[in-house]
Amino acid sequence: MKRLSILFAAVAMMASCTNAQDNRTVVRPKPVQEQPAQVKGSATVTEMSKEEFAEKVADYTAKEWKMKSDKPVIVDFNATWCGPCRKLAPVLEELAQEYDGQVLFYSIDVDKNRPLAQAFGVSSIPMLLLCPVEGEPQAIVGLYPKEELVKAIDSFLLKKEQ
Repeated sequence: MKRLSILFAAVAMMASCTNAQDNRTVVRPKPVQEQPAQVKGSATVTEMSKEEFAEKVADYTAKEWKMKSDKPVIVDFNATWCGPCRKLAPVLEELAQEYDGQVLFYSIDVDKNRPLAQAFGVSSIPMLLLCPVEGEPQAIVGLYPKEELVKAIDSFLLKKEQ
């Protein structure tokens, strides 16, 4: 009987402590935000729709490819559920900073823009579409290291000598 009354007393104390905590307002300090890293430019990868693609890059429904941008463009075909796409995204952000003013970077969600993805035969993602100012676009399928992407940008889009 003595053990039972101790048990009830302990339960009553815990219940009163729980109720007291529920009525209190807890003030937590705001987390300290880290300073952003210094970057070369302010460019970023811009998400776009199929309509924006047709307006800014090229009319994907036309029979002949005609670039509308005066700068080379890289279009990242991706999806939110794609692991390799999520790994590639920060690399593309870095490249957008490094090539600020030289190359434009865009992102296309294949789930939201199926007709555009179908027009370019996207069957595996991530897929990068490299669009030079003059000439036909070229696709890179899969997750590549940053160094390989830099080589492709320099040689194919910017026509730099290696």
